[in-house]
Amino acid sequence: MRITLGDILSGRVRFVVRRRRRKLPETPEVAALRKEAKAYLPVRLAELAAEHGFEFNSVRIKHNSSNWGSCSSKGNINLNLNLMRLPEELRDYVLLHELCHLRHMNHGPEFHALLESLCPNHAELRKRLREYKLI
Repeated sequence: MRITLGDILSGRVRFVVRRRRRKLPETPEVAALRKEAKAYLPVRLAELAAEHGFEFNSVRIKHNSSNWGSCSSKGNINLNLNLMRLPEELRDYVLLHELCHLRHMNHGPEFHALLESLCPNHAELRKRLREYKLI
């Protein structure tokens, strides 16, 4: 398809400009968290998945500044290395939350019912999680 200036000016074609984020050097603390997270989180995620009948495609450890985890429609789960700074029950809550997204890709009533069945105190844990900050 050939794009003309008229297409752009009329709004028929839109461009999204994305800035590349400059990678900051990894501190020794973050490097240690990453190593610990890579050794622990995939294993614990697999244990919880097997225990509750979930199957996921892959797991990646990231250093996000805005979320504890995410799940794609392809069954790929991303986990924040900062999960290693949390108490075990909060870590498991986040892992279960992401596993529930494998069945419900939203935060609707069915998602919350499933999460409630796996983690009855999830509302309290969600509140406690807000006390922690990502680094």
